[in-house]
Amino acid sequence: MKDSTRGVLLVTARTIIAAACVAAVVVARTTVGWDSLAIMLVALAVLLGVLASYNRRFR
Repeated sequence: MKDSTRGVLLVTARTIIAAACVAAVVVARTTVGWDSLAIMLVALAVLLGVLASYNRRFR
């Protein structure tokens, strides 16, 4: 696979994952309970993982 194609696929995957996590936080925000809190914390952890993988490239 070409480097440019691989880069485009990585950016697309990261964008989709980040959008899904933000959507999960917004949906879980409307309800109160431990389940909603757990969903939001997992989504936050995934967002931090996406950010770390993005920043690792620019060290």
